[in-house]
Amino acid sequence: MRKLFLFIAALLTVGAMAQSDPLAAYSSQKNIDYVGDGHIGHKLDIYYPNDEQAIHPVIIHIYGSAWSNNNMKGSADLKTVGVAALEAGYIFVAPNHRSASDAIFPAQINDIKAVVRYLRGNAQTLGIDASFIAVSGFSSGGHLAALMGVTGNVSMCTVGSETIDVKGDIGNYTDQSSSVDAACSWSGFVELRNQSGCNIQDNIVPFIESLMGCTYESKPDKWALASVNTYVAATNAPTILFHGSGDLLCPACVSENFYNNLRGVGVDCEYEYHSGNHAVNADYTDEMIAFFNRIKLAKQTEGLHHVAADAKAEKILRDGQLYILRGEKTYTLQGQEIQ
Repeated sequence: MRKLFLFIAALLTVGAMAQSDPLAAYSSQKNIDYVGDGHIGHKLDIYYPNDEQAIHPVIIHIYGSAWSNNNMKGSADLKTVGVAALEAGYIFVAPNHRSASDAIFPAQINDIKAVVRYLRGNAQTLGIDASFIAVSGFSSGGHLAALMGVTGNVSMCTVGSETIDVKGDIGNYTDQSSSVDAACSWSGFVELRNQSGCNIQDNIVPFIESLMGCTYESKPDKWALASVNTYVAATNAPTILFHGSGDLLCPACVSENFYNNLRGVGVDCEYEYHSGNHAVNADYTDEMIAFFNRIKLAKQTEGLHHVAADAKAEKILRDGQLYILRGEKTYTLQGQEIQ
């Protein structure tokens, strides 16, 4: 049985492991302890675009490991999601998180929320535009990324007899928001429970049981608390989902069902169904960036009410950023004049 587990885990991560250092050309800071406890599962790497901008929006990407590895940030789809993010002018953040053998759920989502709080708490020194932080993830990382998108306003949550602290209180920046502005799931195990006509593969169930610390039959309410459909609401973050028809580990119908649930409550969402397998499909990273760019621009437009613009002011788009043009002067959305 252990050999089967290791084989499946290898399949889940083979795409991510293909390149040793595809981001060597970008400046970076590595092994940042985002919690401050020295745990390997609480380290992250941050990479910067090769431009002269002082601040950048962020894409966090969570590796796939069947929730069973606490140190795979160095192979977190760097060649696909990482390169796409950096070329599009985003800071790329690759965090570790605790594995199921380190701690059971909700430790993993608590860790990713601590990552977001750390980035916001150190935005000035890290050159981060904290007004837009998106999260992406593959496989089990896609589960965590999607869960981040639906739990932005959630702290404690109860289903039946089970209650969990979704937000958590780890790290030194608990005063910061842990919500994200958009989410992306690649072949994600967004639903851990079987659904009508859409069952999780039997060989994946032991990994989920390890994550949860129990079987579904013994604690179905706890499994519900780890499944994204439990949290679907109109206030969820905009979300894009990618899933392949050839995925033999995680059926694409879990993403389709989640998408339909999001759309049903009015969440801005997209679903890209392709012919690939269980992997990040490099042909679709442009679609991810286009989605994030659209959400980022929409958020900037919504922020225009914070600018004291007179009747002669107009909006302009420059280098992908939205500004206010008033007379011959240009201002940021916060009213700061720029040259």
